[in-house]
Amino acid sequence: MFARIKKLVKGFFSLFISKVEESNPRALLEAESQALREAVALYNTNLAKQAAMVEKLKTREEKLRKKIEQTTGRAKALLTAGDQKAAGRLALELKSLKSELSDIEGQTQQADTLYKNLTRQRDVYVRDARKRIESIKQKMNKAELAESQAELAEIATATAFDLAGSGDTLARIEESLDERVAQAAGKVRVAADNASEGEWVMKAEEEEALEAQALAEFASAMGMPVAEANPNSTQFLPAEELRDLGPTQTN
Repeated sequence: MFARIKKLVKGFFSLFISKVEESNPRALLEAESQALREAVALYNTNLAKQAAMVEKLKTREEKLRKKIEQTTGRAKALLTAGDQKAAGRLALELKSLKSELSDIEGQTQQADTLYKNLTRQRDVYVRDARKRIESIKQKMNKAELAESQAELAEIATATAFDLAGSGDTLARIEESLDERVAQAAGKVRVAADNASEGEWVMKAEEEEALEAQALAEFASAMGMPVAEANPNSTQFLPAEELRDLGPTQTN
């Protein structure tokens, strides 16, 4: 009984998780990417330990080779000197050192081979995982684009457009805007007409007359001709006629 309930609960949670994964693929993919980064970091930590052991074994090998070289030299010297007993002890020690070196060399080779294999395994695994993640991202983007297009297509086919109603609304808006433009143009026209007939026009004409009179007086005093008021005429008035336009100034 309890086993069946356990299976039922397990199946329910499995179904719930599957639904959540389907509805949130990006979140799931990001979680997998983070898990990959953490796994690679842990793998690299253990790989560093393996590399350290390899270096330690190589250092031990180097020390043993130096000791073997030194012991060999001492044994030769003692044997040459005739001290066979001391030379025999060194020969036995040398034999033990060579045996240890052989074992260390075997361990170093195995450790180094394991390190290289683990490194290649990590690179292959990471490369494959990244390819799969990128492929999933591309498929995810393609699926989202396809779903968006399908949704737009459904909306377009399911929506009944009231073209007549929309046309009337747009026409009212356009008419209102035209009215606003016409009113603004009318205000500008009225302002322009008022400006053309204002007091400043009279003042401008009066100022021009005063300027013409002053110029005539100045020309008369200087005995110089002045062009006629008509801009199309090239005749000049004599000084005698200019005197009639106003009083003559004398020095």
